[in-house]
Amino acid sequence: MNFRKTISFSVFAAIWMLAILSLQSCGERTFKVKGEISGTSGDAVTIEKSDFHGNWQALDSTWFSPNGSFSISVPSPAAPDVYRLRIGKDFIYFPVDSTETIIVKGTIPGLATNYSLDGSEQAKLMAAFDHELAAAVGTQADLSAFKRQVFEKYIRNGKGSLLSYYVLTKTVGDTPLYNPEDLSDINYYAAVATAFKQFNPTDPRVRILEETALRALRERNAKQGKQRVLQADKELTHIEITLPGTDGKEKRLSSLLSNGKRTLVVFSLMNHTDAPIINKVLSRHHKGGAINIYQVSLDNDQYDWREAASNLPWTNVFDPEGDRSSTALKYNVSKLPAFFLYNAKGELVDRADNLDDLDKIMSK
Repeated sequence: MNFRKTISFSVFAAIWMLAILSLQSCGERTFKVKGEISGTSGDAVTIEKSDFHGNWQALDSTWFSPNGSFSISVPSPAAPDVYRLRIGKDFIYFPVDSTETIIVKGTIPGLATNYSLDGSEQAKLMAAFDHELAAAVGTQADLSAFKRQVFEKYIRNGKGSLLSYYVLTKTVGDTPLYNPEDLSDINYYAAVATAFKQFNPTDPRVRILEETALRALRERNAKQGKQRVLQADKELTHIEITLPGTDGKEKRLSSLLSNGKRTLVVFSLMNHTDAPIINKVLSRHHKGGAINIYQVSLDNDQYDWREAASNLPWTNVFDPEGDRSSTALKYNVSKLPAFFLYNAKGELVDRADNLDDLDKIMSK
């Protein structure tokens, strides 16, 4: 894979701004960017922000002092956002939550990789990611392994952070680092969308992320037809689910995947007319605990679900998102019931979309 060495923040990051324009105000809250850049020679430093057309607009600028120091204050954003400093042909990207002070130190030439950020943990992590990306691109190597490492380091436990969104929508030249049109990248989008919905449900990026992930999953379905295995998720080992059980306590799928048995994840409707038949088949495969079963119900009525599920001898959980389930989205569920089989090592190995196919994958 041959990427150009120009690295920029994707214009995708500007789309969501349409949703927050009405939230912006003319208050006096500001944030400050200051620091010292050695090697400057009469350059100006400009702070920029992307508009909703994907174009970077100058907000303010200043000249460096003789010793290379500078300081700029601009109004704080209504919602966390990414800004950048432009110094000549070099850019430094940084996140802003509200009123923090971002501290920049760097050296010219080679500023793109010779700088540091301080003032917030997110700023330090963003600088670290950009440095790692620049190094990876410089090797001209395939970035698949790098993307998996980045997911583990910056996205998996990002809890819907602005950094995880920035990483997800970064571009290398004209190519997205994580491309929603690439089948192996779809689940990264689904993971970030789910984290934003859980930890930052009012963030305007939630809708964009969900729509992008859903559209990509539909396109993947159209291209792959009845693919048996979620190949993209092999990179992620398993797709975690944490939902309330019949006792009201959260049940984690990963707690079953570690007990040395095969695990069957089931998406279904407990109060559908086909539920008794499905549960009868599941009982046959369960055989008093021969396998783990983690059954996710997408029913609308939690009370009726609990009544129907309370006597079943395996783990039953309720997804309050119902037919708009982000968990089902992560598993690429397009119809119910849907079955996903993990082996005894906790690896996702197969799927079935009907009871006949379920019998086939369980007999392997």
